[in-house]
Amino acid sequence: MAELSPILPFIYNAKLVGDVSSVITPPYDVISAEECALYRARHPYSAIHIELPSARSNSNPYEEAAKLVQEWVASGVLQPFPEPAMFVHQQTFTCHGKNYTRTALVAGVRLEPWEAGVVIPHERTFAGPKKDRLELLRATHVAPSSIFGLYEQKPPVAEVIASVVSAGEPLIVAFEPDVEHKVWAITDAKQLATIHSAMRDSRIYIADGHHRYETALAYRDERRLQDGNYDNAAYNYVAMSLVAFDDPGLVVLPTHRLIRNLAPTLVDELPARAGKFFSVDNLELISTSEGAVQQILRNDWDYAFLIYGRRGAWLFTADHEVAAYLPEDRSEAWKKLDLAVLHELVFRKLLDMDLGNIEEYVQYTRSIEYAVAAVNDGDFQLAAFVRPTGVDQLRAVADAGDRMPHKSTYFYPKFPAGLIINRLDVRLPRIAEVMR
Repeated sequence: MAELSPILPFIYNAKLVGDVSSVITPPYDVISAEECALYRARHPYSAIHIELPSARSNSNPYEEAAKLVQEWVASGVLQPFPEPAMFVHQQTFTCHGKNYTRTALVAGVRLEPWEAGVVIPHERTFAGPKKDRLELLRATHVAPSSIFGLYEQKPPVAEVIASVVSAGEPLIVAFEPDVEHKVWAITDAKQLATIHSAMRDSRIYIADGHHRYETALAYRDERRLQDGNYDNAAYNYVAMSLVAFDDPGLVVLPTHRLIRNLAPTLVDELPARAGKFFSVDNLELISTSEGAVQQILRNDWDYAFLIYGRRGAWLFTADHEVAAYLPEDRSEAWKKLDLAVLHELVFRKLLDMDLGNIEEYVQYTRSIEYAVAAVNDGDFQLAAFVRPTGVDQLRAVADAGDRMPHKSTYFYPKFPAGLIINRLDVRLPRIAEVMR
């Protein structure tokens, strides 16, 4: 099943960049244009210059990123980690007033196609982001951010992680708003071998990073065609931050939908027409806080979401019988998703959306306040506020070989870019070689 390997990454040299907190950034897919500009101005060595490169003097942005990597390595800003290692990455954070700690094992996971059943997806991907990430890998031969994976807890792995964390001070400490990052290196040969052996019967579920995983597969296949000897090349592996399903810091937040480009009559008639599938209750949206909206949705309905428009707010609820209207060829696990019902019955049937071209109609946000303001200002016609998808639902859909609608899960917090920068142009030692 899963084959894990130590990696040989770059890490920032704190003596040259100062506080590592000033150079790490969120991953590419959650940064707005405004945030991107702020990160670029924040520090000349910010990982944003590699994660989301910008062109200078009409040059190719990917080539610019590659030049920066070369310059930073030559100047010592980026340092090759001196020996093969896995890492423990612990995040302590606050979410909705509660404190959490989430612990990840960072390792190379051997790339396997989805059909092998070793690495399991749960969401569909789009061509645009994959093209962008592939161009970046081709130019730079580094991956600035890791993929977020989930696995069934293995006692030997938990014991190694606990031992490493308790044994000494972390290698890296960095901060983001409401998040503290601590990183320890695992270099002991016996500990690496223990993890390797314990994880061999594991399946890895992608929590976040489907586009990057498919991009890594494409990059691997390209390199294998180019290289005569690709045995144990680092590009056969992808750096993953692996979190156990039972980790107490595993927090999933909802991603809400903003809707536009609809015929006005469809929008006006939606509450009345929705009665075919749902119980529809008109209500006043007194608060735009996430907690207040989730309180509205927190009852024992099988399906529930809140539709907001300039004319009011409506609570849509339904019991399990509404699943009879969903496509017959989808799994039972998929049919239990709020988002499956929202997309198929509201978006496709009631609002006449072409879900094959959903990005024409739907944008995504985590902020209810922003969504309400965007509708009130006329930038969007409707907003759909949803409950978070549970980790158990993710696993059930993935095990069924099905895919959730896009942006079904938002695991908080993200793993940042720049903390551990994986190198793809090196040879990784085999565990047997590490043990010598």
